[in-house]
This record gives sequence, structure tokens and C-alpha cells, in this order.
Amino acid sequence: MNQSVLTLWSDFKKQFSIPHDHYEAWAFGNSPAMADELLGLVLSREKTGTSSLHLLYELDLEGEKLPEVGNYSVLLDGNDQAQAIICTKVVDILPYAQISEVHGYLEGEGDRTLKYWRSVHQPFFEQELEEYELPFSEDMLIVYELFEVVFEK
Repeated sequence: MNQSVLTLWSDFKKQFSIPHDHYEAWAFGNSPAMADELLGLVLSREKTGTSSLHLLYELDLEGEKLPEVGNYSVLLDGNDQAQAIICTKVVDILPYAQISEVHGYLEGEGDRTLKYWRSVHQPFFEQELEEYELPFSEDMLIVYELFEVVFEK
């Protein structure tokens, strides 16, 4: 854990009388540029949702626990510096084929349509799965999180 994460969490904890240290620290995407771009959308409140492959949790391929309502996450920028804290408000698990226009809109990316969401997420998921030599399918379960920014740097 880097110092910026510890400092931001400590400030949040003190201001809101949070009695625990249960949180994760992570950045969106798979590159510093993507982390900065998506973080910007979160900070502008355009992005209030995110999605991931259920299979990665199910097979414990990345050592992460399935998100739960009430989870806190410290969001990092492309330089791994803590910028904000979000709280998970809703967790839906549904097949990729059932992701809706609303899900696409809440992700806040591109023109905020389902068509755009699919155009960027399918290649992203395929790239993640390729690492484990697993195929993509529209039947694959997606973990969709709705979140709220609760603290900013």
C-alpha cells in the first residue's frame, strides 16, 4: 500500500468516523492512460458503474473477492496515487448478453450507449481471458457494480 492510499483512507476515516480499515486500492483499466481517463469520468460523476468478468472471481484467477454492497475502494490514478474513495451501492451478476442500455449509460464512457459499451468491453474482456487461455462468450457472467464517490483528495 503506498503512502497516498494510507493518507487518503486515514483522512476519510477520521472525517466520517469509520471504525475499520476494510478497503481495496485499485485503478480502472489496464494502462495508466486508461486509469486516468476513467478516473476523470468518476470524478466528474459521469461514471457511476463498472463491470468485470465473474469468471475471474469464480476461478480466483486474480486473487480478488467478489464485490459486495458497502465495500470501499480507494481509486488510483495512472501514477498509482490515491485520488478518491468510492462505496459500492449495488452489485448485479448477469450474462454479458443481458447488459442493458442503463448499464452502458452508467459506465459513463464514450457516448454512454450500450453499443459503445460492448465495443470497448468485449475486446477488454477477451484480452483478460486470453491471458488465461479462456474463450469469451456472450453467456459469460458479468459483475456490474454501481458505486458512489464518497471522498475525494
